[in-house]
Amino acid sequence: MPPTAFVARLYDAGALAVALLGVYLAQWPERPVLAGEAPAWWWIDLVGGVLSALVLLARRRAPVGSALVVFALTVLCTSAWLAGAVATFSLAVRRPWPTAVALAALSLAIGPLQGLFRAQSDEAASWETFGYAVIITAAVVAVGAAVRARHELLDSLVERAERAETEAALRAEAARTAERTRIAREMHDVLAHRLSMVSLHAGALAHRRSASPEEIRDALEVIRAGARDALVDLRAILGVLRDPDTDDEADAGVDPAQRPPQPTLADLERLLDGVRAAGTPVTLRDELAEGALPDECGRTLYRITQEALTNAARHAPGRPVEIVLRGAPGGEAELEVSNPLPAAGPVRPPGNGLLGITERVDLAGGHVLARGPDHDRFRVAVRVPWPVMEPR
Repeated sequence: MPPTAFVARLYDAGALAVALLGVYLAQWPERPVLAGEAPAWWWIDLVGGVLSALVLLARRRAPVGSALVVFALTVLCTSAWLAGAVATFSLAVRRPWPTAVALAALSLAIGPLQGLFRAQSDEAASWETFGYAVIITAAVVAVGAAVRARHELLDSLVERAERAETEAALRAEAARTAERTRIAREMHDVLAHRLSMVSLHAGALAHRRSASPEEIRDALEVIRAGARDALVDLRAILGVLRDPDTDDEADAGVDPAQRPPQPTLADLERLLDGVRAAGTPVTLRDELAEGALPDECGRTLYRITQEALTNAARHAPGRPVEIVLRGAPGGEAELEVSNPLPAAGPVRPPGNGLLGITERVDLAGGHVLARGPDHDRFRVAVRVPWPVMEPR
């Protein structure tokens, strides 16, 4: 994680202060000019130490280059010794440890070269002093490598957290998309059927000029009941859009336990009665074997039948519809809905309703046998698994 501008300035000030401390310790307590050296070496040493401190300001952008410059200055300037330590530490923090170790070894190797240009005391040229330099350099490299490892760990944790947050957002978006798709499918299946029945009743009422007042009243009652049922279904479907954190009883005044359950195949006769009342003849052949049909399977077959009847009433009004149910537990439940094609006019291509049928069948683990014109009839046929229900 890169430091902020303020923190970076603090680091620069600290590095500069440490390097200048080295210049002070080397210059003022005891002059580095020995016997046989020209007095100008004191000024050369001072200028070189200050210059090495200023070079450290470029250590973040060019850690290797700045370190090499500082190491070169240590050959002539004894006051650059702390600047060299800071450069070595920056190398270990900003470069892999093999690079830092190699350059630190280079700094130790060029240290004795100072004796080629300047006079050195016996203590400075001893093996003991060189051993101390090796230990200090190794410690500086180790601390810098530890800081680098910590930074890499923090960076990996931040990256992992950002990745997890991104994946969570993608999963939430996918869940919202799936929920919107489900809501759209439910609204299409339920409301399209209800409103189609209302439209058929209203159309029949408009064309029956000789209808008696009682017949008109009955038709209007059917239309009113259909509109009321459509409104109830709409409220039930839109209920899934509510905030799950809100209190349903307080906000809507509805107890979730009292909401009507989703229809299954047991409610099929009531659906067919409503279609017959709208003027569409419907025959049902129930060839299902004895056995409990799971609610999920029954709900899928009910919704598919509802969509097929809606399409038949819209595209072939008044034409007889035949429904066949067959199957047995442990196998598959098959549903077939067919009706004669309209006498005139082209057959419309499959719309969203037929696509919704395919999606429902896929979700149930079944397959679609037919969903279009078949000779002189429009046929919808599907099969869904019928698992054997364990006795309770």
